[in-house]
Amino acid sequence: MSLTRREFVRNTTAVSALAALSPRLAFSADGTPARGTLVVIFQRGGMDGLNVVVPHGDADYYRLRPSIGIARPGTTNGALDLDGFFGLNPALAPLLPLYQSGELAFVQATGYRHDSRSHFECQDHIERGTLHLHDITSGWLNRHLAVVGGNANFQAIGFGGAIQASLRGMAPVIGVNDIADFTLSTRSAQKATLASSLDGLYDANTLLASTSVQALAAVDELAAENPAQYPLQGGAAYPGGRFGSQLRELAQIIKAGMDLEVACVDIGGWDHHASIGQVLPPLLTELAQGLLAFRNDLGSLMADVTVATLTEFGRRAYQNASGGTDHGSAFASLVLGGGVNGGRVYAEWPGLRDTDLFNGDLNVTVDYRTWLAEMLEKRAGNADVASVFPEFTPGPSLGLFRPRS
Repeated sequence: MSLTRREFVRNTTAVSALAALSPRLAFSADGTPARGTLVVIFQRGGMDGLNVVVPHGDADYYRLRPSIGIARPGTTNGALDLDGFFGLNPALAPLLPLYQSGELAFVQATGYRHDSRSHFECQDHIERGTLHLHDITSGWLNRHLAVVGGNANFQAIGFGGAIQASLRGMAPVIGVNDIADFTLSTRSAQKATLASSLDGLYDANTLLASTSVQALAAVDELAAENPAQYPLQGGAAYPGGRFGSQLRELAQIIKAGMDLEVACVDIGGWDHHASIGQVLPPLLTELAQGLLAFRNDLGSLMADVTVATLTEFGRRAYQNASGGTDHGSAFASLVLGGGVNGGRVYAEWPGLRDTDLFNGDLNVTVDYRTWLAEMLEKRAGNADVASVFPEFTPGPSLGLFRPRS
């Protein structure tokens, strides 16, 4: 990428002086990171969890969705049975073996209870991890990074055109749209001069100085490690498009051993107000193919990687007149990895009778911060989740994750 000074500063993430002085990321005796890698995939638009993790054992599901509901298992295009009550949308069939082997689990009826139908407002709450403390502007993942410390150049990455709100804050984060373009793009003879000039732009004691130093160091580290050299493994076949490409590059960074602890990837297009039967399956297929390829590509490294999906809200329990569903409340999440107690749908099922619904929505029975807090504690070495979710006191853990040994 060709950078002016203004662009260079704008496209890097602010790093606090305290963060710059944090202890170096700890390593275990065998040289592996002392904390695992978290991958958070945000499904932008509001994924319809009821048509993904299908409650085929609840007759009211078919009453509320007479023409768009996923058919019962054993019928044409029917759900893939998971436990006798819940089934998987058939477009997610590539993931069924991972569920059966215990690597994959689902959380249903999760999220937070709200009256809003606003994408912006609900994404903001999910990514900040707070509902009422509006003076807290940092994201929950950034606050996690502040708790665990570390100053590795690639400790945290946000893939895409902008860093995700969950990663924003004072802890160091790198924004990457494409690792092939994450460089100072100029004539090779001028690259050293440009880097030296950028390095000397700011007084060493300023915030922008630490930002520029980290970004330049990240450019150098990426060039030295050259993650693109790592070929696909395990028969991995990523889907075409940005989502598959970013997962492939993320796997390369992990294989390169670049101290990565947190990564965020987005996949959009989940706002299905109409024709959900036509538009949802291709997205689910892309998601399933991408996750399966990522898992197969990493192979044994997946033991220290945990993948979780989030979305801003679910959809209304009943179908609309356009063959779709409108903005709702509770949603379903997918969790994948070597530390997941999988092969199970984690749910306190609220029911779908009219009296069970919350403003016409599937009711939230598992606050999403409950299992995120468990994930941070058991898989990411966070001993102070109260600082990550300051207004929330988690109840008993779901038992969704195993502690890292």
